[in-house]
This record gives sequence, C-alpha cells and structure tokens, in this order.
Amino acid sequence: MKKYIQNHKLLLTSSVILVIFISITEAFQAILFQTIVDTATRNYNLGISTLAMYTIIFLIAVFVFESLSKISNAALNTSVMKDYKYSIINSFLSADNKSKLTSSELISIMNNDVKVIEDSYLNNLINIAKDLFLFVISLFLLFRINIYLTLSILVFGWVPIIVPQLFTKKNQFLKGKHLENLEKSVNKIKEIAQGFEVIKGFNIEKKIASIFSTINKEAEQAKFKSDAFKGVLGAISIVSGFLMFFVNVLIATYFVIQGDITIGQMMAAIQLMNYIVNPLISLSRYFTEIKSVSKVISNIQDKILNNNSISSLGKNEFSFNNNIEIKGLTYSYDNRDEVISNINYEFEKGKKYAIVGESGCGKTTFLKILMNQINDYQGEINIDDIEIKEIDPKSYYKKVTLVQQNVFMFKDTLKNNICLYNECTDEELSKAIRQSGLAKTIRLHEAGVETLVGEGKVELSGGELKRVAIARALIKDADIILVDEATSALDKITAHEIEKTLINLDSTMIAITHQMDETTLSKYDEILAMKDGKIVERGNLKELLDNKGHFYNIYNKKINDLKDEIDFALENPNMAQGG
Repeated sequence: MKKYIQNHKLLLTSSVILVIFISITEAFQAILFQTIVDTATRNYNLGISTLAMYTIIFLIAVFVFESLSKISNAALNTSVMKDYKYSIINSFLSADNKSKLTSSELISIMNNDVKVIEDSYLNNLINIAKDLFLFVISLFLLFRINIYLTLSILVFGWVPIIVPQLFTKKNQFLKGKHLENLEKSVNKIKEIAQGFEVIKGFNIEKKIASIFSTINKEAEQAKFKSDAFKGVLGAISIVSGFLMFFVNVLIATYFVIQGDITIGQMMAAIQLMNYIVNPLISLSRYFTEIKSVSKVISNIQDKILNNNSISSLGKNEFSFNNNIEIKGLTYSYDNRDEVISNINYEFEKGKKYAIVGESGCGKTTFLKILMNQINDYQGEINIDDIEIKEIDPKSYYKKVTLVQQNVFMFKDTLKNNICLYNECTDEELSKAIRQSGLAKTIRLHEAGVETLVGEGKVELSGGELKRVAIARALIKDADIILVDEATSALDKITAHEIEKTLINLDSTMIAITHQMDETTLSKYDEILAMKDGKIVERGNLKELLDNKGHFYNIYNKKINDLKDEIDFALENPNMAQGG
C-alpha cells in the first residue's frame, strides 16, 4: 500500500503541508481564547474591535485550510485507491491468479476489504499526521505557559496510548474473523443468485434460506464481537484521556491560586490539553485500526498482487506454418494420478481433428494445455519446433482461440462482444457475422450490431452464443481454434449446423465433441479416441469403425442411447411434448 501512496508525492506533500497549517491554526485557538479571557479580566488592554478582527482572521484561516485540506485528501484518496483497485484487477486477469482466486473472493475483496483499507488505513494516515502536528504544536505552546504543566502532560500522556495497545492482537483477530465470515456471506449470496432456477426448480428455498441464515448469523455475530471489542477499547482510551485531563486541570488550578499563571492562561492551557489529550486518544485508535487491517493488506498482497506472473517466460513471437508436435505429454493435478499420460501426436496445419472419449478421460485438460492455460506439464509441445512455453503468451493468444461450452457475454453491444473491444472494420465485422451464421440474429433486432446483450438485456440462445464465439475467432483471424464441446447443450440440428460452420473454417481446428453424427464426423481429417488420459486410437471415421475398438464402443453406445430416447418419445408423446 505504501508504494501506491508514494506514487502520488505531490498530493501527499500538499496534504501534509495543509495538515500542518490546520494544526497551527487550531492550536492558536487556545492563544486567541487566552487573549479574550485576559482582556476580560483586565490583564490585557485590547479593544473589542481588535478581538473581533482576530476572531474573523482565525475563522477565515480555519475555513480556507480545512477546505483545501479536505479537497487535497479526497484527491489523494481517489488517486491511491484508483491505482490500488486497478492493480488488483490487473493482477487477477493473469492466468496464474484465475486458478487461485474465485470470482466471489474477488467481489468480496473489492467491495469489502478495499473499503476497509481505505477507511481504516488510508484515511487514518492523514488523521495521524494531523494529530501528531497538533500534539507537537500544542505541547510547545503549553511549554511557554508553564513548564510543570508540560512535564505533567509528558508523564501522564502515554496512558491513553499504552493501555489499548495491550489488546491489539485480540482486536486484529476479531477483525479478521469478521472479514472471513463476511466473505462467506458474500459468496453464499452470489451462489443463491446464480442458482436461483435450480433452487426454485427443486423446491429447496427453505433449506437454502436456512443455510444462509446460519452463515449470515455467524457473520453478524463476528461483526458484533469486533465492533463491541472496538467500542470497549474506545471507552478505555476515553477514560485514560479523562484521567490525564483532570490531573492536569487540578495542577493548573493550583498554579492560578499561587499566582503563577493567569485565568486566561489556565483556559488556554485547558484548551491545549484537549489538543494533546484528544490526539493521544485518537492516535491510539488510529494505530490500532491500521494494525487491524495489516492482515487484510497482506492477504491481498499475497493472494493477488504477488501472483501476477502470467506465463511470462516466453519471448518468441507466435507463428504457425507447419505443425504442433507433442512428445511425452504428461500431467497430473497436485501430484496425484495422471490426468494426461504420455501423449505423443502431431497436428498438421489446416486440418480438422475431433477428440472423443468418456467423461473424465482428460479431454478438457488436454485442450487447456494446448491453450497454454496449464504449463506445469512434463514433456514437450512444439509449434514449428518452438516449445509453447517459450512463446510470448500475448502473441500466442492473438492467433489461438478457444470456443467453450459456456460462452461469456459482456453486458454490452453485439459488436463489442464480437470484436471484444478491439478495433475492427465494418468489412471485417460483416464477414465474421456472415461466416458465423449470425446474420439472421442481427436482422431480428432493430439496433443490429448495436443491440445490447447480456444479463438483463437481449438474451441469446445457446446456438446464437456459439455463433458469437465463432465470430470472435473469425475477427481474431485465429490460426488455431480449440473447441471444448461447444455443441453439448444444443439440439441435434443446431449442433450439426454449428459444427459444420466450424469445420468449414480455414483455421486448424482441434475439437472435443460428443456428437456421434456420421455426416459430421466423416468431415474430420482425423479422430482421436482418448481413454484414461491417453490417445488409444486415431484415424478417420471409417478406419475407427472398421477397427471395432474403443471408438467403436463409444460410437455405438451413443447411437443406442439416441435410439432409446426416440423410442421413449414415440411411446410417450405427452411426456415428450411436455419436455
């Protein structure tokens, strides 16, 4: 956090200078008060007009410095938090972080933790500076009134600071528990919102509400304990401050009786003691609050900001002219059983490849490795004799795209969702829309490519979403298109059309597919059948069916399942219509 503050030295300097002026102005209130009282008791011989002029000057100075200070502090806060939030989001967008931080955790950090840091850390730093200057200036002015009062302040003044510090660890622990439970509550709320249809469809509203009630209760109880303990610490600080204040008031009264100081000086001394006592109490609270969020700052630093090393080892520009050669590719999650086991294969430029296999056989993991989303594998993946790890990720992602099962849409126009905020000409956009089969969808909406889509706006069908993904690949002019069961949630006709569109593209395509359609599969140059993380068969459709091996079993099982579904629909027409 310190580096973000130091990045704005000019604003920081102006804030500190204005705080010094505010501290001097406020401290001199006691001197003005002394002058007025001593004039009233005839120790000074000043006129009312002179006192009125001093008062007006004082008020103007307070207004000017306070206003400028608030503006400067607001500017500093805004600049620092803007940079800090940007750093968090920028670090989150790295591939490494995405696997370590969920979207719910990110939302909780941005909405809760960052706000706590701003309130309890950033704002308190300026408050500490102000109180320190006010303390020093007031102590100096009090020293000029009476040295013994000043020494008394120095002796008893540490009580309000030392006492609360005895409970700092407890306060940090309770604050941490509060934030931990608050994060659980936020995650559950998001889960409820995302799973609304499932909750309603299975009549589990009361159960989910009960689960949330428990989590919410724990969060609120943790908040209560943190706030209550913080309140007790505040009370201890206040009592300690009052103790010091009254001891020194009694001492000042003694000096007035002895004739060592005037009544005006006593009143000034009391005012200055306020400016000494209150900062001591506040400083204790500010330091406690800053320490209480140190764990939060460290958590963000360790969890996000220190983990922005997005596969940045590669320096070579990506080019794909010949082939992708895979040698001995092996991978396992957390050193457990191998998900990918000793794959050796060569993908040739321009050809279409289908990957088939039962769930859990390693298909998606294989595709993630090819997408450079996983790079702690064993073996080699060479693209035109250059290891994928040695290729600059930004250069790689410019020419390699992934069409997933779930196509994410930004809450924005169709154009921005296709071009993904990159510059694209009208000609390029029109070509992508035409080749992806989106033209009909565009014509249905009056706003055309400027139609707003996404949550709460125009909702696209599954097939339309897949066509948007294809259009993105076309706009990107991708050399390699990786497809992760993009047609799994579509009806047979739409799935066939989408897969046909993909196969007809000029790019090299490697697609995980569950479609056992003879017409579609026959168009792939080669089909890879996977089992237990290995490629156990390879060949075109005819060759694999003639072999009557693993692919043959998968193919026939799918065909038989489809026949059973058709027979069931014919025997139960009412149920079929109802579905």
